Amino acid sequence: MKAWGFPSAVKNTLMRKKHFFFTLALIIIASGVALKRHTFSRPSKGKEAGVAKTAAVPEKTGLDIIKQRIKKKKYIESEALLNDFLKGKHSKEDKYEARFALGYVYLSLGQWKKAFVEFKLVASASPPHKRSPDATYMAAELLDQKFADREKAVEYYEKYVEKWPQGRLARRAMKKLGSN
Repeated sequence: MKAWGFPSAVKNTLMRKKHFFFTLALIIIASGVALKRHTFSRPSKGKEAGVAKTAAVPEKTGLDIIKQRIKKKKYIESEALLNDFLKGKHSKEDKYEARFALGYVYLSLGQWKKAFVEFKLVASASPPHKRSPDATYMAAELLDQKFADREKAVEYYEKYVEKWPQGRLARRAMKKLGSN
């Protein structure tokens, strides 16, 4: 008796591997082209003919690249990249942004405790980071929905409403407080 599924399964596996290596080759080629654009210089015209200039191509930061990986739902890879990013020397702003993104990644992976820790760190940033309102609300939601700790959740909802009464999630936080 002939196994009908086996040849197609092998064919699918080979096609996926072929697609993976083709994509990998394109990424390598594209990164080489981008590297040439950013590192090789062009001589300028006029008085500064002997001085080299770099091309005026907007450069993406490591955090921007990681955010693209998150958008593509590559959470495990993003988690590793964000943890490496946090070990490096970066501005406070970038580190809080990375922590917020890491909280989102943990949330997407179902790792509630780790997500809560990251959101709590961003929520308690001093001075408040641009992501602090969202992090405060997310911490409250995790406490309320996943940990069933309504008392702590109320503290975070109240903190949100007190600090950011005009925030985009203020109405939701007030509704949550009203259903107390």
